Amino acid sequence: MARRTGEENRRHILAVATGLYYRHGIRAVGMDLVVKESGVGNATVYRQFPTKDALATAYVQGRADAWFERMREATDRFDDPQEKLLAIFTAVTEDTQLPTFRGCPMLNTHTEFPDPEHPANRVSVVHKQRVRDWLRDLAVAAGASDPEQLADELLLVLNGAYATATVLGPECSARRTADFARRIIQAACHVARH
Repeated sequence: MARRTGEENRRHILAVATGLYYRHGIRAVGMDLVVKESGVGNATVYRQFPTKDALATAYVQGRADAWFERMREATDRFDDPQEKLLAIFTAVTEDTQLPTFRGCPMLNTHTEFPDPEHPANRVSVVHKQRVRDWLRDLAVAAGASDPEQLADELLLVLNGAYATATVLGPECSARRTADFARRIIQAACHVARH
């Protein structure tokens, strides 16, 4: 078996930590478990991630990047800006239906690390600001009469869907997320769609 490069080790360790952190929470998973589950030595883990905070921050950034990648893939299938907005909420609804769904990694991280100076907290805050800004930009393109308000409302819907499905499960009201978002989008853009 060929030895992994430093970058391969980094990706492998991060993938293992991502699964553990998302399933159990960052604070509940010690570095010893990451070492054990990754099957690499202590020195290799700490060479790639000198502290648990560094690994937690890389995890949150990776989840933030993956979220945008998934949502851009969903929106890129449509030309109509309103349909692009709706595609986000269709994808969110799909996410909440997965058996592995454990909530929004950004909201979970923000709860676990409430200190605004913690690097993982900062990543979660920046991500939510980027999501809100993207929603606003799409709202402008969709012709919303008040794009700022629509972005705020849609961010509330998005976070509410994630939080509600986390607590009440996939069959709760979160399954209505896309329909609710469609009504808000149509009202804000003054265009009735069928």
